[in-house]
Amino acid sequence: MTVTSACADFTVRLKLADIPAEAVKWVKWGLLDTTGVTLAGSTTETSAVIGNYLDFVGGNPQARVIGLGTATSAPEAAMADGTLAHALDYDDVGGFGHPTAVLAPVIFALADLTKPSGKEAIEAYVAGYEVGNAMADRNTFGKIDTKSWHLGWHPTGPYGTIGATATAARLLKLTREQTMHAFGIAASEACGIQKNFGTMTKPLHAGLAARNGVFAALLAQRGFTADMDALGGEQGFLRAFKGPGDYTEELVCAKLGKVWSISRGLVIKWYPACWSTHRATSGVIELVKEHKLKPADIEAIEVDFRLIPLLHTKPQTGLQGKFSMAFNNALGVLKGWSEIPDYTANRTQEPEVRAVMQKLKHVDDPADGSVQVTIVTTDGRRLPKNVKHAPGDPSFGLQEERTRNKYRACAAFRLLPDAVLAVEKDLLDLENVASLVPLMDALAGSKQTARQTVPA
Repeated sequence: MTVTSACADFTVRLKLADIPAEAVKWVKWGLLDTTGVTLAGSTTETSAVIGNYLDFVGGNPQARVIGLGTATSAPEAAMADGTLAHALDYDDVGGFGHPTAVLAPVIFALADLTKPSGKEAIEAYVAGYEVGNAMADRNTFGKIDTKSWHLGWHPTGPYGTIGATATAARLLKLTREQTMHAFGIAASEACGIQKNFGTMTKPLHAGLAARNGVFAALLAQRGFTADMDALGGEQGFLRAFKGPGDYTEELVCAKLGKVWSISRGLVIKWYPACWSTHRATSGVIELVKEHKLKPADIEAIEVDFRLIPLLHTKPQTGLQGKFSMAFNNALGVLKGWSEIPDYTANRTQEPEVRAVMQKLKHVDDPADGSVQVTIVTTDGRRLPKNVKHAPGDPSFGLQEERTRNKYRACAAFRLLPDAVLAVEKDLLDLENVASLVPLMDALAGSKQTARQTVPA
């Protein structure tokens, strides 16, 4: 048993009956949340560039793109849907980074081509989630998982590519041997670097991962070959992305189908910004409310947290603002929350926002992995707050009403009310949906149906 054969066996043999009910529930709500976020993402500046590109390259119109009223080849549709899903950085977090922004686009891109049932879509999602997570999961590899992060990789890109390949292989009904070749092809496609956080290329990581998975599976279906254990071994995928270390490849083989990672749940974001800002921002919001503070009452905001992905201390654009601890903390102080329209270049330059941003001080990380926030007031008080989990973390359970409301608000950027509710109904009853084609009829829309535009 090799890493690649274990992943292929799991992908090919998986059945809905094997998947715990709790896992199925998270899949459906994750798809609902990310579908809404994708629809909102289809009205962004990032989306406009993607749409222009699709118009230029054309392609066999075999797959409709969500919200853009256009059709293109399946790989390019997956790229587009994945980029739009991640354009606002409002999609879920879990497993290998941003899983649903990678896996849902594969399902949507292959929906018109393979005409899967809802049951088959759930199976394909779980195959991709579990395989991708097995590649990245820190619970499998201990300290090794942090190596790729510290080397500058964005996990959604490399690990998402492998997960997307499992999802695509499943929908295309590849054989075990074809699936192993597909994983080998994908292993040479995987990429995504943190340096691009705060630009349009960051959401492209999800789009490329989705595209790579579809592309690899389509090539393998046609007889294209790769090393039969490209995921494992001294010169394979895991070694290349994690570096040398003491991780045990057998653990990947042992966990698939026995430990269901998706059952841990997904982080359903409350704020459209990098997840690394959420705990500190929620701590600031709670302190301001608890002590009835005004911006003039605050001398400093001290945050104990690693700032690795938060590259922008003085953001100049809305996208950079999503990766700025100072900007998100300022929104927390001034508004008590943040929402899609906050992330604009103009907002990052507002004098009152800049004034609060200047109060942020980064101090040493807490030893237990939590985030410690302390507001120092102008009258000398130190007001601490330790935050282990931000709102939206699965430790609080699945917050159905809030997630439903978030989906409806996001979907309304593109869809009319009847379509918003029809899509919601199908996704929450997905195991009983006979075909995803009618769902795509509602989601694809036309270029004239955009009701709002957001500058992200």
